[in-house]
Amino acid sequence: MIKEHYDAVKALLPGTVRVHMWSVPADPVYPYVVLWGDLGEESSGGPDGDSLRDVPDLLSLRIRATYVGLNGDSLLIIARNARAALSRKTPTITGWRASPLRQAVLMDVQTDTDVTLTGGGHPIYAVDEFSLISHKL
Repeated sequence: MIKEHYDAVKALLPGTVRVHMWSVPADPVYPYVVLWGDLGEESSGGPDGDSLRDVPDLLSLRIRATYVGLNGDSLLIIARNARAALSRKTPTITGWRASPLRQAVLMDVQTDTDVTLTGGGHPIYAVDEFSLISHKL
């Protein structure tokens, strides 16, 4: 069920946005977005659920999007495009009713000194968090 939620969020991004899930290839093409996050918190007692049976029918996830670019312009463009596709949008997950994604800044722009680009220099990145609450139908 968790994978389906991540896949549904990825599906909101247009084909013009290069997306990686959880990890990045050894020689990535810039700019790109990495989707990753927590495994969610399951609980019972959603709007259509029965909290007395304690059957999980609600999933809360914090999905992170790391935006990576070669320079400030490419980072801003990929972040703009990804945010436009995700923020306040509702992913479609079979058997679930999801809330709209809520965007928050998790990390300001940083230089990734662990990666040295061909010809020198370092890519830059920033991270947003998108909260998602989903009720089982």
